[in-house]
Amino acid sequence: MRIVIAGGGRVGSVLAARLVAEQHTVTVIERDAATCTRLFEEVGVVTVCGDATNPQTLEAAGIATADVAAGVLARDPENLAFAMLVRSMCSARVMVRMLDTSYREAYRLSGVKELVAEAEVVVAKMSTAIDFPQVAGSLPLAGGDALLFELAINPYALVAGKTVAQVRTMEGFPRESLFIGMVDPEGKTVVPDGSTVLKAGHTVILVSRREQLGQAVDFLTAEPAHSSLTPLMQALRKVDFLAPLSDEELRIVARGAEFLQRPAGSEIFKKGDPGESFFVVLAGEVRMLGDGAQLVGTIVAGGFFGELALLTGEPRMATAVTGTACELAVVGRDDFRTVVMANPSVALEMSRILGQRLSRAQGVPPPSSKRKGLFGR
Repeated sequence: MRIVIAGGGRVGSVLAARLVAEQHTVTVIERDAATCTRLFEEVGVVTVCGDATNPQTLEAAGIATADVAAGVLARDPENLAFAMLVRSMCSARVMVRMLDTSYREAYRLSGVKELVAEAEVVVAKMSTAIDFPQVAGSLPLAGGDALLFELAINPYALVAGKTVAQVRTMEGFPRESLFIGMVDPEGKTVVPDGSTVLKAGHTVILVSRREQLGQAVDFLTAEPAHSSLTPLMQALRKVDFLAPLSDEELRIVARGAEFLQRPAGSEIFKKGDPGESFFVVLAGEVRMLGDGAQLVGTIVAGGFFGELALLTGEPRMATAVTGTACELAVVGRDDFRTVVMANPSVALEMSRILGQRLSRAQGVPPPSSKRKGLFGR
């Protein structure tokens, strides 16, 4: 589309750059010659140096053939004058940034239907973030009566692993809230249907009435009973050296996990890399390769790998490559250290288990001498 932007300030510059990147034909009208030069050199956008409330300037910017005219000038009187001139000169869609809401009626009378009330957007986003820190982002809709918002699915949430259809039939879910998007950890977005699974580490995008936002957020972030184990915790419970951890300590480790999605054939780490984390396979298959790419082991869903390098500080002893598309949970050294070092008796027991495992692997009896610490070298 052909788009004319009135104003090359902060908002106008960012808007122009985004539209140019999306292959639109963009012209920016800006009074300041230095700003015009910067936009042309840095953004590659056509600029017209002049007053956007002057008909001759608008003609020079090609307003007659524009599809959209966007007013993002610094003052509402200027944006209003720009909008009225555009409507008198062409049939372009007019949209305006409104700074002062007392101009709303004036804009309406001038025929501007697409208003972005800057203060209302900022206030709505900040108030939502204050009341609901779990919400990653939000946007007011329908004059603020509804909100579009993003929410990450935690691995310990009750809804993790359930389909959209299952969630919508669960008691307590606000029926007027709608799932409109799902974003995986790699940033890929899909439009969900009833069979779409709410996976841990993914972000859901919903629309909800403002008065039901709290109910929706509480429902989607609700956790199982304190004694329950999430799928990730169940997988961690199978790790021998984590056996001394209580459910609560294990829960803390699980909370600090990050989630990755990798296609088949992706290298997770290679032999000789430093070991700063260990991995739990939630879905798929990971192959461990030795020298010459020889297969030395296969890790399937529920299994784990990379823990020895994390514990001993030694480099990775093999290369890890995904055999199929995989979902992984990554437990880092810092989160793990926080739990272990808070309980010295747990650290000693874990050292004992690790020592026994290494001794079995080497075919020698466990040493009776003083052992090296979990994170020492």
